[in-house]
Amino acid sequence: MLKDADDHDIDWDWVRSLDLEHGIGVARPADLEPGAAGNVHDLLKEDLAIRDRLEAIIAKMSMVFMRDFDRHIKTYELPRALAYADRRLTDQIDLLRDRGVAEGLWTITDEDRQRVTVPVLHAVEGGPLTDDDLANIQDRTAEIVNARAEQRKADREKREAAKHERQMALFEADEKRYGSVEAGPDESAPADSSSDANSADDLVEGPQIINDDNPAVPSIEQVHTNETAVPEARYERSRHAAAEHVAARQAAAPKDYWREVYLPGRDVDNVMGIDLETNGTEPYRAYIIDVGFEYMNMKSPRPTEAAGAGYAYDKDYYESGDAYDQHRFSFGVTPEAARHGNAFIIQLTGIDISQRTGAEFPLFDEDPDAQADLLRRLTSQPFVAHMATFEHSFFMLNVAGYAEAYRNGHVTIIDTLPMSRLWDEGSIPCEGHPDGDNTLDAYAKRQGALHEDDAERHLGLEDTHIMLLAMKHHLTQLKAEARGPWGPGGKAGVGGKRIVNYRRRTWRR
Repeated sequence: MLKDADDHDIDWDWVRSLDLEHGIGVARPADLEPGAAGNVHDLLKEDLAIRDRLEAIIAKMSMVFMRDFDRHIKTYELPRALAYADRRLTDQIDLLRDRGVAEGLWTITDEDRQRVTVPVLHAVEGGPLTDDDLANIQDRTAEIVNARAEQRKADREKREAAKHERQMALFEADEKRYGSVEAGPDESAPADSSSDANSADDLVEGPQIINDDNPAVPSIEQVHTNETAVPEARYERSRHAAAEHVAARQAAAPKDYWREVYLPGRDVDNVMGIDLETNGTEPYRAYIIDVGFEYMNMKSPRPTEAAGAGYAYDKDYYESGDAYDQHRFSFGVTPEAARHGNAFIIQLTGIDISQRTGAEFPLFDEDPDAQADLLRRLTSQPFVAHMATFEHSFFMLNVAGYAEAYRNGHVTIIDTLPMSRLWDEGSIPCEGHPDGDNTLDAYAKRQGALHEDDAERHLGLEDTHIMLLAMKHHLTQLKAEARGPWGPGGKAGVGGKRIVNYRRRTWRR
């Protein structure tokens, strides 16, 4: 791995030089105080440059780890360690920005920039700095994230174009070998010719396989039991015509909704729901401050040996008997993060992170026992979350062993967000919600798990419970109507997203 996520060379000597335990920023604690001697502009500029450089490496390492199909990389420890240091660096950056505000150098507003929200500095009228002076200390997160997204889109389109080109080459080779559909087969074609067997693409991606999705092709069972199930000439003409039809249909089809892989199967039963509250959205910058999880059976009775709820839900109509083994854990932030505070999180969750320090509130990324306990639970049965990619991203960079367990197929993830989008007719698109209102609050209300005059709490345990209850009500309804997992496109088994390791197999006629 020589390049980072932004295609810059990685200086591994620089990475080795970072003091991940004691801090990687250039500012000293005294530099964070208003009126300190150090130049706040220059300190902030250097810290932002370090963070941009570090996060590009973290992003690339995550990608390489998940694509290491031969398992040359044994552990995900380094990305977790870099993320640990990046959180502390972000605390320092926040306090340097606060110092600039206190010294009357700039003001700060949070602004939406496509995929992310970033703090934007504005020069104070009549102050010592101008907007031009602030240009090199603006947060580049949006610029970087949006550029990467555009690059991924371009790469995806390039792969699709190359795939289509290979398909067309295969069809043209078939025409030369067998003749066009109208003209009939070319009986003089060599029997063992092949369009791209043993080619570079064939060795990487495996040979093209015609399967049961092609109705013109006999099943493998037919071929095995009766080699003359379809006359050879008609079989080849049909193969070519059907392949063209399938290619045209695929080209015209809309892009698959990628979250479909997270849908539950028709046999899912015991699950653990989980919800995280954090002081930010980026797992390499933010801290986990609240974790709530509980168990619920989707179809079988609640285990008789299950412990009592042990927790009084804040809504008396919550069906606590459906759930068991509920837990809530509270975690803290660093003194620097507490000093900076977060007014948005107070408004959203009621959690004041300025009070989340000390022995009562351990840091989750410094608590190996809490991580080990959560990992054991996450790998014991499918876990459910609403917009589960959020929880998954935090587990990857905060829970020791999770990335390795996920890559090895020991973690199954079910997401109630695509359940709401795809299987809930009440999710009606509107101006504010082009795909329908699929927030947990709206989904839970439509499924009878939350009263109309109540609201999602944005606290781990409460939100976990209404999510699982909504999922259970929804699955019960879908089964009765033979839809969803029990419909034509439903999954057998547990369903959900899981990494499956398998050896590539080929079939030769």
